[in-house]
Amino acid sequence: DSFGARSEVAGLLMKDLPSPSLLLLLLLATPAAALRAGVIGGGLGGLACCNALRKVGIEAEVFERAPKLSPQAGTGLTLWPNGLSALEAIDPGLSAHVLRAGSTTQHIEVTSADGLTKLPNPTGDPRRFPSTYGHPMANVRWSKLQKVLAARLPEGIIHLDRQLTKVEPAGGGVTAHFERSEGGAESAHFDLLVGADGINSALRQQLVGDGAPRDAGRTIWRSIIPYEERLLQAGSCSMSAGAGKVGFLTHLSEGELYWSAFATDEAIAKSGLVRGDFSSVKEYLVAQFSDVYKLLPVLERTPEEAILERRVADRVPLVDGSGKVAIPWAGGDGEAGLPVTLLGDAFHAMIPSLGQGANTSFEGAYRLAAALRGATTAEEVVAALRAYEVAQMERAHWIVKQSAEQGRTVYEDRDEFMRRQQMAQDDMWGIAFKPLAA
Repeated sequence: DSFGARSEVAGLLMKDLPSPSLLLLLLLATPAAALRAGVIGGGLGGLACCNALRKVGIEAEVFERAPKLSPQAGTGLTLWPNGLSALEAIDPGLSAHVLRAGSTTQHIEVTSADGLTKLPNPTGDPRRFPSTYGHPMANVRWSKLQKVLAARLPEGIIHLDRQLTKVEPAGGGVTAHFERSEGGAESAHFDLLVGADGINSALRQQLVGDGAPRDAGRTIWRSIIPYEERLLQAGSCSMSAGAGKVGFLTHLSEGELYWSAFATDEAIAKSGLVRGDFSSVKEYLVAQFSDVYKLLPVLERTPEEAILERRVADRVPLVDGSGKVAIPWAGGDGEAGLPVTLLGDAFHAMIPSLGQGANTSFEGAYRLAAALRGATTAEEVVAALRAYEVAQMERAHWIVKQSAEQGRTVYEDRDEFMRRQQMAQDDMWGIAFKPLAA
């Protein structure tokens, strides 16, 4: 493919072909310039998306508003077989790196809130997952997974301290405008733009304008502490639920244990405890969750400053009343719309009750790249984006709905929660993906 070799071939062809024919041949043999994509957001979905797009020949780069990728960012998350299948299909060998960063789940314990009643585990024995679904269930620290995903990308394509402010159509593509934290602005032109910037996505607000996320009426507190086997068996998860409160513990990796505590607004009101009456959030949580199995000892071991708190929320799926996908930026009256799209929480944020947020983001990264594979013209790019959006929202919107329903049911009716969990799991985890680069 060297310049000299091409020149030699061209010289030979010139002996037998007239000049116009030679010109046409050389033009047809010249590869089209690679598409350029901007991925807004350096979280898990954005990094996986960038990797996937590059696998199909698109020059993708990441633009992240944070000034650095922090090793302490986020808390813990569960990777289910569908998410691992998507990652492995995007980048063969990636799932092995992910599993080495976390802990494969070998045992799941489910109890009543007080721990006195052992309940059936709706997922069944997690050790069967590799043979049943092709991949295990695993738990990993968010920041460790981010580091693994970032390491799969070439140097120099993750741009930090870039806050998206505006997107404008330009020359068949789009121009994205960014601001820096210390002042100054810059812009860049892309053939396509992907908003993977989370539940409060700046790009979503420009495209959809649906304001704040949908509040679920409950709060989650969570943290990561040093792992001790007396707190939780190695390779295990423990969930205790009832009376409007849920406690969850999981072994993340060697030396790390993740815990979370959920409570509905009604349960908090019923407790009679007033947050302002306590000197710290830790003191408040010890009082509020002292009756939830396994939470008290982990709360006592958690530094005050390490406790993260947020409201539980999701986004209304982009479907109409009949369940048909309705993408606001897709254009109308025969128009194809802009070469922009959303991915992950920016597209279909969901309640964490089924643990599918990151996993469906990885599915989306795969579907987006697969749809764009082979696209070269602006028309083909836009058509591919619209096809991805329909396929991904058709898959994700029922998971958003299931997650919201399960998030309520776990507090109200444990038996119904178990039944629904068992019904949904094969559809969620049983999906498999062919290698993207094949």
